[in-house]
Amino acid sequence: MKTRVRAAIGAIVWSTIMAMPGAQTGIPKATQLNPGRIATGAGNMIVIGCVSRQGEGAASTFVLTDSRPKPPVPYRLEGDADLFRIHVGHTLEVGGAVTAATGPGGPGNPALTLKVQSLTYIATTCMAKAQ
Repeated sequence: MKTRVRAAIGAIVWSTIMAMPGAQTGIPKATQLNPGRIATGAGNMIVIGCVSRQGEGAASTFVLTDSRPKPPVPYRLEGDADLFRIHVGHTLEVGGAVTAATGPGGPGNPALTLKVQSLTYIATTCMAKAQ
């Protein structure tokens, strides 16, 4: 009887230990890109902001709006659209080369393009705008 109880307890402990990695919370690593691997300077910047999607279908673009400066600065994101789609409504730290976008700037068409070389997830919500 004692042997069966010990075997049952051992099986429960083993299955609990094996299930732990799958039970961890957080954002999967596949939803980040080279976190912390970009240095500022030489045209590169690190921007923290909220990701939004503008437009529908193939014509859609993803925009990261940094609300820290006044007025907030939007950047059109250039890179993996599938990765950006996952992060709509999230706060991210994005690093890469910043260039002037073609066409006029404005709320619907950001004046700056950020070629994403690193992307680090920060939060599932966007930072509240300071008044």
